[in-house]
Amino acid sequence: MQYIVIIGAFQALISLWFLRARENKAISNNLFIILLSAIAVHLIIKFIIFKFIPDESIKQQMNTFISACYGPLVYLYTLTKSAKDFNIVTKWYIFIPFFVLMIAYFTISAVFFIIGRVDQRLLDLYNNTSMVVIFATNLYYPIKSIFIANNMHNKAISNSDYSIIIRISGCMLVTDFIIIISKVLLYTRPQDSQIINDIVRGTAYILLLVICLLILRKNLVPENLYQTSTNTLENPVLPSNNQIETTTQNKTIDYEFRFRELWEKLDNLVVKKELFRNYDLTLDLLSAQTSINKYQISEILNGYKHKSFYSYINEYRIEYFKQIVNKAIEKDEDINFLSFAYEAGFRSKSSFNRYFKEINGKTPSEYYKHIVRQRDEGSAVF
Repeated sequence: MQYIVIIGAFQALISLWFLRARENKAISNNLFIILLSAIAVHLIIKFIIFKFIPDESIKQQMNTFISACYGPLVYLYTLTKSAKDFNIVTKWYIFIPFFVLMIAYFTISAVFFIIGRVDQRLLDLYNNTSMVVIFATNLYYPIKSIFIANNMHNKAISNSDYSIIIRISGCMLVTDFIIIISKVLLYTRPQDSQIINDIVRGTAYILLLVICLLILRKNLVPENLYQTSTNTLENPVLPSNNQIETTTQNKTIDYEFRFRELWEKLDNLVVKKELFRNYDLTLDLLSAQTSINKYQISEILNGYKHKSFYSYINEYRIEYFKQIVNKAIEKDEDINFLSFAYEAGFRSKSSFNRYFKEINGKTPSEYYKHIVRQRDEGSAVF
């Protein structure tokens, strides 16, 4: 049992490290960081209990309160993916059971430490109550998450997000199902309680390990995965200049023929729906909202338009930013570059400044001064 726990804790920490190393600062990404942190702390606490606590009743019976936050975190992740402007603060109350169990856990642990023994009645009361709370939260919120994901799939929730929501929720529901079976077995075969408890706990820890691997896999697999085929190195004969020119020309014609209509459809939808303003926009989500295969989008952008996904999206964000700045200048309104950047779809100040300079050759401040100077010169002429 100790080996399963420590492997799970190590995997949670590895997944957490990979997730934090990414540039993605979206709320949904932070929710996964919290979930991985909770799993790591949960398993580390269990390892410490198994390794250093001599009392068998504590080892085998005392539930850890941290499990009560898994379902709510997956539910919040689902909501952030299904609604662009969702504010997680509005759902603060779903963590009340978690905090109540946390207070109870540390209070009872302190009582046992003070009296120098384990009060079995108090332990049973805590275990029975916590089991009901954990079972209910990890049943209700995963089911609700699955329901939302099914309704919003291919509308706001991309295929990769849909997959991770369904699979993690499924792991939690399997855990609840195993708990029900274990209660039946404990009632019918009380003499095998030790074996039953070990199997249930071992399975639960393995499922936590699976959740960590699912999150790690989602964040390691690149969204822009598809690449156009390249020439192999099997033929060492170098083509002539005419061959290269003909091949390039044919390739351009081929791209024009294959992707012109798709490009027009994609670009029109991005502009019309202002999809670029979603700071959480990914290749998968763009595919879901335009009904164009993500691999086709990737090839359209890379092969046909010769630009990356983020360059394409950020060009529209910069253009939108310039429009609202110009309108604010015309109306003599106060201008907040960072606020306008967020409104245009940028997630961070550094990303906005980098792309603005790259696309326009000026910093936002230089651009603003240039526009104001042009306006003043125009006014002076008249």
